[in-house]
Amino acid sequence: MLLRQLEYIVAVEAERSFMRAADRCCITQSTLSQQIKSLEEHLRIEIFNRQCLPVEPTREGWLIIEKARLIVSAARSLEGFAQQIREERTADGA
Repeated sequence: MLLRQLEYIVAVEAERSFMRAADRCCITQSTLSQQIKSLEEHLRIEIFNRQCLPVEPTREGWLIIEKARLIVSAARSLEGFAQQIREERTADGA
């Protein structure tokens, strides 16, 4: 399971479209679909009902997406924290 796969499912849920989510993530729609399918296979849970338009998460998918949002948020927070540390180190002349 990769952080980017979690970012992709969050984007699909927000956009309710694989195509718009792919544009938002700056990847092709087929790459996004493959990555999400790989995540679903890894978790053994279908995250999205692809028969609906707009695309909707399954009942289990909603639960996975909520956890994914927390993980993506924590990862972004960690990146921001690391940036702060680098800036402080530069300011101290180290």
